[in-house]
Amino acid sequence: MRKFAYIILFIAPLSLIAQVEEHIRSGNHLYNDGEFDKAENAYSKALSQDAESYEGAFNLGDSYFRQEKYEEAAAQFESIAEDAKDANTKSWAYHNQGNSLLQNQKLDESIEAYKNALRSNPNNSAARYNMAYAQQMKKQEEEQDQKEDGEDKENEDKKDKEEKDNKDKKIEDIVQVVMSDQLGLKTDDSDENKEQQQPAQLS
Repeated sequence: MRKFAYIILFIAPLSLIAQVEEHIRSGNHLYNDGEFDKAENAYSKALSQDAESYEGAFNLGDSYFRQEKYEEAAAQFESIAEDAKDANTKSWAYHNQGNSLLQNQKLDESIEAYKNALRSNPNNSAARYNMAYAQQMKKQEEEQDQKEDGEDKENEDKKDKEEKDNKDKKIEDIVQVVMSDQLGLKTDDSDENKEQQQPAQLS
């Protein structure tokens, strides 16, 4: 009886490994056919049976990326990098995290991910190239921001000048109206106004 139980316990893990591999194979076929959402489900099933499946975890991240689920992809690759036992796996996980962040327009975070990839493996030329690309994008973005800030300031100065000119014109118009009223009083030939305009006599 003990021997029988031992055999059952021995066969079960092999069967589980076979199921995990089958899910991954199925996922790979679906992935290659462009059915990334179905591939995601297959890889998720593989990981539900073997959470430490490196291939299942990595391919799940790839399927997220292909579906433009960049936040999920970045989180998946970061998790792989943190759990990776060898430098090469860690480097490629960080590299793919960087790609996911770059696609999500998170330039600073992507540059940091590429740096982590190169810290793990300085020979990762893809990470080095992509980091340079992300840095160039950041530089262009900063230059564009500076240009826009300059244009905004110029437009703001122009607007301020126009507003000041308009205020000055309004003040000038008001002054002219007041002066006209005063001149009207002075040029009124009525006897009453003439009397009003006479200087007071000293007693």
